[in-house]
Amino acid sequence: MLGTLWANTILVAESGGDYTTVQAALNNAAAGDSILVKEKATPYFEKIDFPRSGSADSGYITLMAFPGEHPVLDGTGVANNGASYTDDMVYLENKSYVRLIGFEIRNVNTAEGSGVRVYGSGSHIELRDNEIHEIRGGGQSGGAMGITIYGADDNNSINNIIIDNNHIHDCDPAWSEALTLNGNVEEFEVTNNLIEDVNNIGIDFIGGETWLSSKFARDGRCAWNRVFRANSPYEDGYAAGIYVDGGSDIIIENNTVSECDLGIEIGAENYGVVTSGVTVRNNVVYKNDKTGIVFGGYDVNTGRVKNCSFTGNTCYQNDALKVGNGELWIQYAEDNEVRNNIFYANDQNLLIASDAGNVNNSIDYNLWFADAGAEAAVFQWNGVHYTGSASYQSATGQDAHSLFSNPDFMNALLSDFHIAGGSPAVDLGDPGFVPSESETDMDEQARMNGNRVDAGADEVSTTSSADFGSAVLPRAFKLLPAFPNPFNPETTIIYELPVTKYTELTIWDALGRKVITLVAEVQKTGTQKIIWNGRNARGSACPTGLYFARLRQGPRTRTVELILLK
Repeated sequence: MLGTLWANTILVAESGGDYTTVQAALNNAAAGDSILVKEKATPYFEKIDFPRSGSADSGYITLMAFPGEHPVLDGTGVANNGASYTDDMVYLENKSYVRLIGFEIRNVNTAEGSGVRVYGSGSHIELRDNEIHEIRGGGQSGGAMGITIYGADDNNSINNIIIDNNHIHDCDPAWSEALTLNGNVEEFEVTNNLIEDVNNIGIDFIGGETWLSSKFARDGRCAWNRVFRANSPYEDGYAAGIYVDGGSDIIIENNTVSECDLGIEIGAENYGVVTSGVTVRNNVVYKNDKTGIVFGGYDVNTGRVKNCSFTGNTCYQNDALKVGNGELWIQYAEDNEVRNNIFYANDQNLLIASDAGNVNNSIDYNLWFADAGAEAAVFQWNGVHYTGSASYQSATGQDAHSLFSNPDFMNALLSDFHIAGGSPAVDLGDPGFVPSESETDMDEQARMNGNRVDAGADEVSTTSSADFGSAVLPRAFKLLPAFPNPFNPETTIIYELPVTKYTELTIWDALGRKVITLVAEVQKTGTQKIIWNGRNARGSACPTGLYFARLRQGPRTRTVELILLK
């Protein structure tokens, strides 16, 4: 059996393994152990929980698919998860140093439950590469959710969370959310996930729900996610693809949102709650039903949004149902900035909608457009409708340095929102704007190329796909599956770099110890390939076991699993 050959590795399989059920393996796993689960002819009809944690000293408890295989956890006919207070396929309460990687999780019918639920407190939890679907039956008291992180302990947070490259689809999260971080949750990365065809909010970061915690989701990042068709069935349908409700100090960047009720919403539903310090940058938001970007409390009796920034976003033909919210909808909000964006209206020509509650918000250096022309464009500011961009600018004092002009997208009909080299968006941005070191455009290229940033999510440069075409240079930061895998004695690692920058490629063992650094240098944009010979930094052959190749460029990382089998 695999477990007798590999230290700290447990095999779950229909036959020939250490255990035949996932829960049995978890019940016998200790800190530092890795559980590899093989696929079989039928799913694993189980609802599971983690009875113990890993540790900083001994390492993670890693539950993962056997490389190259696709194990399924299926709740059909399975009793409620006895470990959880709701009905969850995978449950963790007050656990730390845990990884869940590579499963298909499906088929629960419950008024309140999740594909994966993390509750209480804990740290260093990674949910990667999972597909979660057919979580059905959500009700007003809860919802049938994909991934739920509930920080319920006011004194001890859930922190250092990674939720990466998961696919959540065909779920019933109403009245809750498909992927949510709520309460005392901090220091998180929600990246590269695909959320689609869910009946309420796609991704949500929440505070102010005192039934759970007096604390709020904070100090995190939501990046490179794609959310499609998050549409609510109740109260006329106002589900956002990505929503911050009472959270603070969160970066929402480089996401794509389309066909949802609302694109990206920064709000505060609960009275007395202030959402602040949220940065919404370099996102593409197009053809959502009722608006592109919206910020503010939705009513005089709700909370407020203050000191947030919205920069470098591209909004195209949102408010598809023409309910009167336009591309940018401002509610009860104060002291926020909207700069360096592109807003392109549909044939109702409505660009901004705002009524009472829009106080001291600053809007400038944007590119506005409607096909009917500048004189037909409509801007609603504090309840007053202005027809024509010049009339709006003169009356409100807003957008003094902005332009009304066609942004010259490469092919908006095919959802290609790159701008041509001669676009009026080039160098339109605020001359005082300085992008952060980690900030990039929609192609993971430098956010500023020249003296001023371009408006919208695309930065034209000598290496952009707008100039050379997408077939020449990679647009994404990717670490591809290694081959062969399992391997002996060597394996090939291939990765794609969208920018020329200092790059590290390292190998780590299952206990979280660095084995060897393969790359530590500035590497050029393009596809790179390197061979690992299964040896450590001292040149000694590594033992049979589970390893991780980790690629890092700036703040971004990618990881793939490797199995050395002798």
